[in-house]
Amino acid sequence: MWVVLLGPDGAGKSSVIVGLGRGVLAGFVGCETFHLRPALGRRERTSEANTNPHGQAARGVVATIGKLAYLLVVNWLAYFAVVKPRVRRGALVLFDRYFPDCLVDAKRYRLPTSCQWLTELIARLVPRPDLCVVLDAPPRRLWERKREVPVTELLRQCHEYARLGERLSNVSVVDAARSLPDVVNEVVDRIIERHLTETRGKSQAA
Repeated sequence: MWVVLLGPDGAGKSSVIVGLGRGVLAGFVGCETFHLRPALGRRERTSEANTNPHGQAARGVVATIGKLAYLLVVNWLAYFAVVKPRVRRGALVLFDRYFPDCLVDAKRYRLPTSCQWLTELIARLVPRPDLCVVLDAPPRRLWERKREVPVTELLRQCHEYARLGERLSNVSVVDAARSLPDVVNEVVDRIIERHLTETRGKSQAA
């Protein structure tokens, strides 16, 4: 299974991924994690905190079109070369962020608002994970954990992440304000196990 975790800085994506890797291995043949996408031969990037995610100016329109086209191709190559083979072997593949993150926080990826329509299009064309899990928490709690962006931006992001389910399929929102074990258990029991059960049911019916 391929599971993507999304959410604002401070939502606990990295911690939940570590918890999933430890707690779900009994149902899968190994677990591998990636940040945003596999590196495809380059040194794998880490999910270290970016203390100034909005520090760079947006690209121009032409450069943005080229960047988004590049990301579309690279994500498909990564899917066929890295993700799909591991999923077929029965592994659990976890992503800390993925391309739909651009729909919420375009400034982090230096995407201008004038190209929002193209970002929306590419988000529908990139490979689709089995599950997207959005970690949601009150902005005040997130602000206490990390303060990389202004409070007003954090409020906007929380609203937009919660709305991703209206724009994409297979999105589940989880309350990340609780303890880490509670969050991990909900992702495992309510989301992953349910998806596995539904998938097996469809396979047997076919």
